[in-house]
Amino acid sequence: MAAYISEDVIEEIRRRADLVDIVGAFCETKKRGQDYWACCPYHKEKTPSFKINAQRQVFYCFGCKKSGNLFHFVRDMLNTDFVGAVEWLAQRLGITMRYAQSDINPAEHNEKRRRHEEGMRLLQESAIHFRMLLNSPEAEAARSYLRARGIDQEAIEKFGIGYAAKSWDELLEWGQNAGFKPETLVETGLCIRKEGEKEHCYDRFRNRLVFPICDSLGKVVGFSARILDDDPKSPKYVNSPESEFFQKGSILYGLHLARTEFAKQGYALLCEGQMDVIACHQAGLQNAVAAQGTAFTSEHARLLKKSTSEVHLAFDGDQAGSAATLRTIGILLEENLACNVIALPENQDPDGIYRIGGSQALKQMMSQHEPAVPFAFRMACKDKDLQLPEDKSAVVTEVLNFIARIPDTVARTAHAQWLAQQLRLPENVLFDSLQAIIRQHLQASQRQSSYQQREAQAPLSPAFAPAQPAAPPPFSMPEQHFNDASRPMLLNILDMIMHFQLCAQKMLNCSDVQKLIPDNPLGHAINLVLAACEQEEWQMAEQNLADSELVNDPDIGRVLAESGYRHLDPEQKKDLVILEKAMQDCQNRLRLLELNEKISALQSQLQGADAETGRLLLQEYQKLSESKNQLKKSLAACS
Repeated sequence: MAAYISEDVIEEIRRRADLVDIVGAFCETKKRGQDYWACCPYHKEKTPSFKINAQRQVFYCFGCKKSGNLFHFVRDMLNTDFVGAVEWLAQRLGITMRYAQSDINPAEHNEKRRRHEEGMRLLQESAIHFRMLLNSPEAEAARSYLRARGIDQEAIEKFGIGYAAKSWDELLEWGQNAGFKPETLVETGLCIRKEGEKEHCYDRFRNRLVFPICDSLGKVVGFSARILDDDPKSPKYVNSPESEFFQKGSILYGLHLARTEFAKQGYALLCEGQMDVIACHQAGLQNAVAAQGTAFTSEHARLLKKSTSEVHLAFDGDQAGSAATLRTIGILLEENLACNVIALPENQDPDGIYRIGGSQALKQMMSQHEPAVPFAFRMACKDKDLQLPEDKSAVVTEVLNFIARIPDTVARTAHAQWLAQQLRLPENVLFDSLQAIIRQHLQASQRQSSYQQREAQAPLSPAFAPAQPAAPPPFSMPEQHFNDASRPMLLNILDMIMHFQLCAQKMLNCSDVQKLIPDNPLGHAINLVLAACEQEEWQMAEQNLADSELVNDPDIGRVLAESGYRHLDPEQKKDLVILEKAMQDCQNRLRLLELNEKISALQSQLQGADAETGRLLLQEYQKLSESKNQLKKSLAACS
């Protein structure tokens, strides 16, 4: 029986892999602004023209016009097929290959997909429902709590904070009335099935303040709910359980709101909890995020790395916070992220500082930070007497364990030299110790990898080993008649609707222009964005396009890599006017091209027409010519 690679493996690779790192394995990359550049590996050149967009995980060469995503790049570099690219990436990332049978019933596949979409729709609508309940008379305690914590209405709206009723079945009843099945409410973690009673469910969140948890695209995937009374028997927070919708180890609270701020501020601000993130955003520090209900992981670091190269840590100023800071430093350094630490006062957190001192106090505190390695050195020196050889050796070992995790050789060397100076030790002694620790880390990693490989291979026998799946056929689109004169306008439209939601909404209102979109890769890309906008999922369109085969089209790849309208801010009135005029201009030029084609066709028909037919055709010709003149006037007014 044939098999194919499990979709879960492909999705895990998408989450964990970083295109910048993968390209860096084949050629040298250099950071410029938020993007990375390299001399193109597809053609010979001396000046870098190969751009890697770290946020969208796509590449584009301004020289040879080659474009694509992670899988395209690996496939091309290794001269392999899609399967080979997936297997190479899985091995590199330490992901166990998993296979599924290829004779799966299409009806079952469609049903699984339908249930996932239904679950996602339920999560979005539940967030709205919780938000509405916050305005109910029953939610007065929740509103009082928010006022006491200094959370204003703007923050409530921004983070979608809501309230879960005290009833055991309020959400269950609402969901069923809205057309959702009880099993969907259970699968999404909103309800719990009574043990031993398959037909009976009850609400997971009751009489709690509810914080929606969103993925990096802003889609609600789960909830975290805080207790409102002081019941010592109840947990302070109740979170959505792990499910196909909610994987807390790969979610950062507030990432969808903060990601664009990383570029403006130059770094990500990493806090411990949701209230800390909200406090920071209220104070104007809108680049704040937090790990969701779990310790910070390598996957969290890779998420950040796609949008920034520097992280500032602002964990609680207590013993647990210091331990978490040191643990997180190691993970960030291992992912080659620059790291700085904000040392908060003892038993203080960003939320508390904001409530006591306001925005200015929090901003002032957050501006005081030190690099990660000096911080680790300072922590290691606590309760140590550096005059004692044993204590000095312990400090060296502790700090070198952090330095050893840095992938960059030059940075490692510089940190080791700095440590030698601080302790007044010969550099060669530190370098020898560093190399020994690096070897230990490598051996431990190899043992772990070997163990995982044995675990993965143990259940399989030759009789049940999955057959090698055939390579997928090369991607192709049907070649349609297409007027090349319209291509520049269509590319500009794609650029605008992909990067500005208001442009996508305007395009949806122009049904006559939508009919002019051709049946080719560029037209399919435009329709993909418009379809997402129509389904209120515009935020997902850009990533969906980046993950699709359409990104292989050089022009589409270029638009994904770099917007021609990146300098415009729709929040500014003058920029909004420019954007609206540009969209109107492109639409009118497409209409003009269509009119020219119709007029040309009429002229051909007039030549062989009889008197009566000629009269009717002439009337139509005059109408089209009048419309053409009006369009020309509109275009002249826009210029």
